[in-house]
Amino acid sequence: MKYYLIFSILLLVLFGACKKDENLKTSIIRSNTIVCDRCVETIKKAVFTLQGVKDFEADLGAKTIEVKYLPTQTNLETIEITITRAGYDANDRKRDPEAYENLPDCCKHQN
Repeated sequence: MKYYLIFSILLLVLFGACKKDENLKTSIIRSNTIVCDRCVETIKKAVFTLQGVKDFEADLGAKTIEVKYLPTQTNLETIEITITRAGYDANDRKRDPEAYENLPDCCKHQN
């Protein structure tokens, strides 16, 4: 009986830790200014400074960024602004010119 109780508690803890967060929101952000893997890493680093961001994927070919986040902790507007402050366009928001000038040459893209 004692072992059954311990086993049951362990299963509950294990399944509780593996529970997928169903409250995540996924947003796709278009960024025509990402040109290389270094751009992706710069944006990823900036986005993960935001509380609530749980996952990040970028598609260089499609020039899109997919971010999964907790909407109770952040939102699309904040994520877009963070990307623009890193020096890149995000949807209809234009990059910060000063941040853009500080990017490595390989990341600079003239429209």
